[in-house]
Amino acid sequence: MLSRILALSGFLLLAPLAMAANLQQASFANGVRLIVQEDHAAPVAIVQVWLRVGGRDELPGRTGLAHVFEHMMFKGSKKLAAGEFSNRIAAMGGNDNAFTSHDYTAYFETVPAARVDEVLAMEAERFGHLALRDEDFRKEIRVIMEERRMRTDDNPNSRMFEELSAAALRLHPYRNPVIGWMQDLEKLTIEDVRAFYRTHYVAANATVVVVGDVDFEHLKRVVKRSFGRLPKRDIAPRFDPVEPEPLGPKRVTVRVPAQLPMLAVAMPVPVWHPGDNDREAAALAVATRILAGGRSALLTRTLVDEQRKAFAVSAGYDPFGMGIDLWYAYGMLGRGQSPEAFEQAFWRQIDALTEKGPDARQLAAARRNMIADEVFAQDSLYLRARQIGEMETVGIGADRMDDWLAAVRKVSADDVRQALKRWIRPERSTTGLLQPLARGERS
Repeated sequence: MLSRILALSGFLLLAPLAMAANLQQASFANGVRLIVQEDHAAPVAIVQVWLRVGGRDELPGRTGLAHVFEHMMFKGSKKLAAGEFSNRIAAMGGNDNAFTSHDYTAYFETVPAARVDEVLAMEAERFGHLALRDEDFRKEIRVIMEERRMRTDDNPNSRMFEELSAAALRLHPYRNPVIGWMQDLEKLTIEDVRAFYRTHYVAANATVVVVGDVDFEHLKRVVKRSFGRLPKRDIAPRFDPVEPEPLGPKRVTVRVPAQLPMLAVAMPVPVWHPGDNDREAAALAVATRILAGGRSALLTRTLVDEQRKAFAVSAGYDPFGMGIDLWYAYGMLGRGQSPEAFEQAFWRQIDALTEKGPDARQLAAARRNMIADEVFAQDSLYLRARQIGEMETVGIGADRMDDWLAAVRKVSADDVRQALKRWIRPERSTTGLLQPLARGERS
């Protein structure tokens, strides 16, 4: 067994994986794009429709509109009654859903491969001919406001991260929550929704991704007579501001009812721009993996297991975005664990890794595990389609994953040191403290 694991480790680090080699792509006159990855292992396929619109495209005072519109896509169109889309997918033996981020909105269905044509026709129908009735909007906005209360307003950790993001960024739209600020949701109208639809649900903003037991040439004809018939309309450049460099450290304290404190740090860092900052972005990703990539990662091992400064720690970095990402790390603190002590211990670990760099074992494990994650993700049609759609929609390119893995393989200990030295520093950080209110105390 050990020999098999070692052999796999060597393969992951040395062999070219060619994950995107079998992608087939087509563009249509109205701007719609089609990307297909054929996989005939089972008679199943996943259809995903990706829109180049998300929270970053909203106007001030209208936050949450992209997510609101995701909900409205299930409320019926010219030929589909409210709820009929999902009912028909379920009748096929499939499932469907959607998600919204700052950078994109996506709708997806996993269905028998023989029903893909029907699914694409329904997707094009609701994309081009939504009903957008006021009575449906007024019901759905109440659902969304309750969703915000449950996921954010009643969740102390979520509220702290929302405040941390707003404080860490001065200009970039990532400072706003995707679900929207409650005061904005309360003022949205059906006319706001209709205007958003006219502006952003345009053929040139759509990418259709299909992975599974399908034929590319056949799908080209299907998409041409469905999405390809949508009107051709111009689209404006997306809002992609340059976030000003932090002028010094910032702090925010969130005092809400909570059981235990939490301390987090965040700072803007660059995302991956292929051919421009391959090594730096990959080094940031590897550094984050070394710090917080699993139970044996550096921060957990030192701050939780050895020093008992927190009962859980984590860190995160997404290199596949637009413009910047908000790098973060946090510690969940138990009774008797001091936020000040955790913060000092955290920065000592960052300083030590920046000064000495990772050792050979840490570096090899992080690179190996990152590549393994991508390899094992290929077992999932959903994850493969999501990776294709995300990378295409944010502007990286659906076929660039092999380039990313090549950059990861080349990351050296000095690359990690230099990335941390440049980007992960106290003077660039915003620190957030969740401070639980005492019983009966008011904020």
